[in-house]
Amino acid sequence: MQNLKEKFQRFMIGRYGADQLGRFLSIVIVILAAVSFFIRSYWFGSLIRSVLIILLAILYFRIFSQNITRRSQEN
Repeated sequence: MQNLKEKFQRFMIGRYGADQLGRFLSIVIVILAAVSFFIRSYWFGSLIRSVLIILLAILYFRIFSQNITRRSQEN
């Protein structure tokens, strides 16, 4: 397990990582996921799940980005 942690730490060198905008997106994603769990409407539920996927993609793109100056400007 320690070896996997070290590999991930080496992978993240030179990448942007989490910031305030990333934490905000994480909170929004959790809230939308909780809301979508209780929605019975097919169309509205599909819309929320689509938004969730897009927000997750944006979040991961920002975390693993190597363009640190651009991500800090967005923040």
